[in-house]
Amino acid sequence: MNSRDKLNAEFQKYLHQPLGQWSLAGGALLIARQEYPRLDASKTLDWLDGVGKEAKKRLEACRTPRDKIVALNEFFFEELGFHGDQEDYYDPRNSYLSDVVERKAGIPITLTALYLEAAWRASFGLFGINFPGHFLAAWKGSESDFRKNLYIDVFNGGQVLEDPGLQGLLDRYAGGMKLDPPRHLRNAGVREILHRILANLKAIHASLEKFDRALWAAEWMISLKPDDFASLRDKGMFLFSLGRLEEAENALMEYLEETKRPEDYATVWRVLYSIKAQNPVRLN
Repeated sequence: MNSRDKLNAEFQKYLHQPLGQWSLAGGALLIARQEYPRLDASKTLDWLDGVGKEAKKRLEACRTPRDKIVALNEFFFEELGFHGDQEDYYDPRNSYLSDVVERKAGIPITLTALYLEAAWRASFGLFGINFPGHFLAAWKGSESDFRKNLYIDVFNGGQVLEDPGLQGLLDRYAGGMKLDPPRHLRNAGVREILHRILANLKAIHASLEKFDRALWAAEWMISLKPDDFASLRDKGMFLFSLGRLEEAENALMEYLEETKRPEDYATVWRVLYSIKAQNPVRLN
């Protein structure tokens, strides 16, 4: 069994745990091992435990959730030095948790993952929020009235956002949309966070024409969410780019069967015709 197969097996073992036992940091570090096969995840996890203990000391004296956020921000950003990588946002290292810890820089999803882990270890219950185009954290006073909640933009120094700030952020990342709290402020569990990290890596590797790496990200995304048919299509396209034509055909045919007649139906069929033209024995 090669190193990739071994890591795939570890990821499957992780996925087969009861969902409540999934470690966000542990899953993110498995993703990092796609890039760093010999990564010692225990070092990062031990570091996080230490951060959590220190954060807990800072938060114990705080009376309100807002006070706790202020204290956590001071520790996380000012003392530990974490910040959003504004200069090289699409650097793949921003999506690998071990690199984010070492470089103290990342993108919204990975910085928020670390922020959540620090808060959870300090017994401060925060949530990840699947905001369009820009991942957030939140303290929640209510699941039905978002105005009672505090939304935290970890990428921008832990800024606390309420109604006007959330609409402004939505205007920036999804212009023309009106804030719809049930849709735009959904809680994101560990599964969704890991899926979003992999989505970033899939896009980055594809843009660099590293199709084998993009394929690996797509495969893990499908393992996390079997109904992620967009990644199934992407898997087929990456396989086609890699010359693995029979596997590409199988993936793309499955995509069309699952989605019936998607918007990209004609594009997918052009690829399938190309595959069949290169494999005339498979024509029927």
